[in-house]
Amino acid sequence: MIIFYVIIFLVFLTAAFGAISAAPWLPTRKRDVARMIELAQVREGDVVYDLGCGDGRLVFAAAKKGAKATGVEIFVLPYLFAKIKSFFVPGSKILYGDFFGRNISNADVIFVFLLSMSYGRLLKKFNQELKPATRVVVSCWPINEWQPERVDKPNKNQLTIYLYKFRR
Repeated sequence: MIIFYVIIFLVFLTAAFGAISAAPWLPTRKRDVARMIELAQVREGDVVYDLGCGDGRLVFAAAKKGAKATGVEIFVLPYLFAKIKSFFVPGSKILYGDFFGRNISNADVIFVFLLSMSYGRLLKKFNQELKPATRVVVSCWPINEWQPERVDKPNKNQLTIYLYKFRR
């Protein structure tokens, strides 16, 4: 019984830490995944990162386009689900942990669906690591310090998605 309580505690602890540090887990809808992949123009050979990948939907969609796609997740339940699924999707990799500690300097595309409160720290990371012209796709909350290349919002019932190209 103690093991059960330890597992429950770890699940809630990782969920709370993820929510406080960047965003709570909220799965991206399938139609939004398709829009994000299209907006980023993910193609074969791209190196793609999904920061806070949840259950890996964007990672798997990018890998199916021929990209080398990596997701990083700190909430243990969606991480485990995505990790298991990654064994069946070639080109995908799911890592456990805090994405702020991962090097993403080889990225061609970055996906972000985080709360804007984490953007200060995220932009510092981007400025240190990203190469010029890296495509950054953001759901919901714009990066106010950057000018988007494109904004996609087909109707009022869909998420706003922003495409940025990193510039130094």
